[in-house]
Amino acid sequence: MNQERGKFIVFEGVGGSGKTTQIELAKKFLEEKGLKVLTTREPGGVEASEKIRELIFALRDKNLIGPEGQMVLFFAARYLWLNSLVKPALAEGINVLTDRAHTSTATYQGFAEGGNMEQILAISEVVMEGARPDAVIFLEVSEETSIKRRAAETNGDPFDKQGRDYLGKLIAGYRKMVQESWGGLKWYMVNGEGTVEEVQARVSEVLRRIFETG
Repeated sequence: MNQERGKFIVFEGVGGSGKTTQIELAKKFLEEKGLKVLTTREPGGVEASEKIRELIFALRDKNLIGPEGQMVLFFAARYLWLNSLVKPALAEGINVLTDRAHTSTATYQGFAEGGNMEQILAISEVVMEGARPDAVIFLEVSEETSIKRRAAETNGDPFDKQGRDYLGKLIAGYRKMVQESWGGLKWYMVNGEGTVEEVQARVSEVLRRIFETG
């Protein structure tokens, strides 16, 4: 597992899919292989983007912003995050693992909320220039598992407060994106059901494939 430029890997999934846990375990796995790793999240990751995250959540929680407005703010936060954190890290040979990226905007504001998918893709190509993800790992869980796991969480995410119909649209959207290799990206669908250790083993196998194929 030797390289010059760092790899940019996105972890995707609905709330309760285990992204946060698996990203930290993936970091440990890669560091044990002698690689440098940075973990981050989106929207957020840097101070300016975290403030925009708070604004998005506050407006969304009060139903004061629709998919188009959300998209504008998400991409603003994303631009700041990419240029101040992600791109410099990749250039230094650091592998970046992120909890969500522009792929979430496509799923949430696009598939689930009816936003313009072509517009989302077009803006993504501009904003993500120079930091195209090398892979997207989608942790797939059922609606039942998501609801059960989220019941124990208190992260204040307004998107996790939506009903079962919204959740079903998200899961269907993710599956479609995997099937179509949305955005021209390399997607890996990983079964997120089972114990933390079982999912970790599946994710680790995918990471081996990602790094061994260059």
